[in-house]
Amino acid sequence: MNTRCTPRRAARIARWVARIWSALVFSIVLYMILTPDAGTTRPPPADWFLLGLWGLAVLGLMVAWRWEQVGGLITIGAMVLREAAWVALKGGWLVNFLIAWAFIVPPALLFLVAWRWERRARQG
Repeated sequence: MNTRCTPRRAARIARWVARIWSALVFSIVLYMILTPDAGTTRPPPADWFLLGLWGLAVLGLMVAWRWEQVGGLITIGAMVLREAAWVALKGGWLVNFLIAWAFIVPPALLFLVAWRWERRARQG
């Protein structure tokens, strides 16, 4: 009995962990969108732009279900761009953003790893 994990099997496991994780992130974001806080005021346009970049990162996770490399790169790129835009627009950075990174970036990295392992297994 071969107990060694082949590259294709490892890619499949990484892919499904990333899919489950991204579905969880998407469902949490969807819940946050559909149940807004009644006491909030309308945010300024800069905040809409920053929120849109965060939404683009989550959308990248959904794209990664079909095109792993493209979706993973969209997600990571949108998160980096969001942090750079925040620093440029707000003049500082908040450590609390690492919470969003901890939920959104790992599945994107897993999609990229699964894509790479699958590609390597196909090449030989």
